[in-house]
Amino acid sequence: VYSDFVAAATRGAIAVIDGNVMAINPGDETKMQMFIWNNIFFSLGFDVRDHYRELGGDAAAYVAPNNDLQGVKAYSNVDIEGLHTLGTVVIDYRSYRVTAQSIIPGILDREHEQSVVYGSVDFGKTVVTEKKYLELLGKAGQMLKILPHKVLNENGEEVEICSSVECKGIIGNDGRHYILDLLRTFPPDVNFFPINKEEYSEEVREMGYPRVHRHKLCCLRQELIDSFFESRYMMFIKLAAYHLQHRQSIKEDDIVSDSKADKLKLIELSEKLNYPKPDLDKQSNFDCVCINPSKKNKTKVNLSSSEDYKNILKSFTKQETFEMDSTKDLIKKAAQAVKSLDDSEFDIRFNPDVFSPTVRHANENGEEIKKQRKLVIDAAEFLLTIQIPNFIRSCLENTIAPLDGITLSELLHVRGINIRYLGRIANLLKNIPQLDYLQGIVITELICRSAKHVYNNYIQKVETMNLALAISHFLNCFISSRQSTNNSVMHEEVSTKPSKRKAKRRNRQNPLMTQYSNEWAMLTSKSLWNNLKNECDSYYGWKLNAESINHLVEIYRLQKISILRSFCMKTGIQILLRDYKFESKTKPTFSDEDILNVFPIVKHINPRATDAYNFYTTGQAKIQQGYLREGYELISEAFNLLNNVYGAMHPEIAQCLRLLARLNYIMGDHSEAMACQQKAVLMSEKVNGIDHPYTITEYVSELLIFFVKFILI
Repeated sequence: VYSDFVAAATRGAIAVIDGNVMAINPGDETKMQMFIWNNIFFSLGFDVRDHYRELGGDAAAYVAPNNDLQGVKAYSNVDIEGLHTLGTVVIDYRSYRVTAQSIIPGILDREHEQSVVYGSVDFGKTVVTEKKYLELLGKAGQMLKILPHKVLNENGEEVEICSSVECKGIIGNDGRHYILDLLRTFPPDVNFFPINKEEYSEEVREMGYPRVHRHKLCCLRQELIDSFFESRYMMFIKLAAYHLQHRQSIKEDDIVSDSKADKLKLIELSEKLNYPKPDLDKQSNFDCVCINPSKKNKTKVNLSSSEDYKNILKSFTKQETFEMDSTKDLIKKAAQAVKSLDDSEFDIRFNPDVFSPTVRHANENGEEIKKQRKLVIDAAEFLLTIQIPNFIRSCLENTIAPLDGITLSELLHVRGINIRYLGRIANLLKNIPQLDYLQGIVITELICRSAKHVYNNYIQKVETMNLALAISHFLNCFISSRQSTNNSVMHEEVSTKPSKRKAKRRNRQNPLMTQYSNEWAMLTSKSLWNNLKNECDSYYGWKLNAESINHLVEIYRLQKISILRSFCMKTGIQILLRDYKFESKTKPTFSDEDILNVFPIVKHINPRATDAYNFYTTGQAKIQQGYLREGYELISEAFNLLNNVYGAMHPEIAQCLRLLARLNYIMGDHSEAMACQQKAVLMSEKVNGIDHPYTITEYVSELLIFFVKFILI
């Protein structure tokens, strides 16, 4: 069902941008128009009615749908019964960002402001709450590490919420509780959200942070929050254990120092009770095994019934109530050391509104707010000082090995590192010669992402009939060795062959353009690379020293074809498969006939097959413990469930097949291992693509199994 929704949303977004869907508000400005197609609501990524003016304008409006999608993913994964999110898909097509969402039942029959029963519609100026939403979001917040907090509404009254104020709760006509606008589910990244510099540590300031970003919606990733929580929890446990051990050593020293006096008291007590003198050096407890003088057999006598012995026992144990008090003090010390919000226990949760300028808290200058602010700052510092160095260390130890920009992004996201930190990673890698390959991947990613930012602003000013020509001109300025000038565009880059696609597009006009414009033709190689240098510096904090593509390739030993592939995949450009002459200095490398199509880049959540995932993770744990047969059975069960849920073709099924092949290989069944691995290769080719890094990994695994089966045996 969800895959059908994603497919329908993608088709609808293409139709909206191509001008084939009528807006529901045709009288408004083009960028403010909204659309409904096939019962799906579409909106454009522009700052409508200055909604994001204080947060960065259009830059904030462009990134807000992506943050919202991350929030939808987080709440969908916790899966709280009774709490529902909207089906959300973010589509980038022809440099326009379109958000497609399912429609809440009954929302079109009433005003949006009147429908909201929880949250704020104006970034915190007016805030409402509802008991059921507090209950549902409170349960979700426990798992997402979100702290319930109180804010002030327009009347100065305290209102308790369990999410950011931007989160809105609407009860549909079907009686379900829906949440939307989850763009600030997680706390802000204060490394790109400048506050008082005195609140940052000296180490962070030496790295050049905080940096001013083009928008104020930079948030920490959920993976980082989880890693930070786990790190602080381990620190809490170690500190508590250290204090406990330290206290035990002090007690032992006290016992040793008073041992002589205690022994004498115990001997005197034995004489009073007419028992033999106990051998204290061999005693392991306070029960004395003695010979009763009236009986010849041995009897066990519990001396704790004696009042005198109780006094001695108290001197050893320091009293039970004192023990409890000292344990509480021990936990308090450990909790304070890890900056816990509660001194009596471990409590690490985040207030997503703690740095929001439009939100008023109940006690702005109280100790609780200061602790919450400090916790967010520490999490951002944890990313810089722990996560990024750990990522580089893992690459040095060959624990992980990114193959291209896709796998690099995935590995960074798993560790909670945002892509905007690529500049920091590139600066660290330049002094590590063992990771030259990784530096090349990082710099390729930096260049292509910066070029994408420039391309988005460039292509939005182009008419549909000139789209292929404008794209080919941009690629020539970006990758070609020939220094393109605006005088050469119309004459040399236009194909001499008649274009059927161009004839079809001649009468189609982009609805987001108010007039024809040839401003795109003024772009030159020099101006483009100047823009790239500024973009790398302002967005990523990385200095690009190259003046052209040839200079860049020479300095960092990159490949132009790799740069072209990465850029086309990020922008959705499909080009003709042929041998391009990048080094030609007389003719442009690309013409309008080389541009075949422009595809949408689709971002959406991937619903997880929960039972299959649990079987898979349990099987992995069994394998790590050495129980290969049990692990094999669990992975096989996960494979069957994945087939039932996803169908015959899915990336997770290919991953499952690869693990089954490895298990068969380890257990000596090479024929079955080869069969599973061949299926994994074919499936990865279909669902990921023949040039995807996962497919390359599948081929390498198949080669190893083939080598063992047919060469060594």
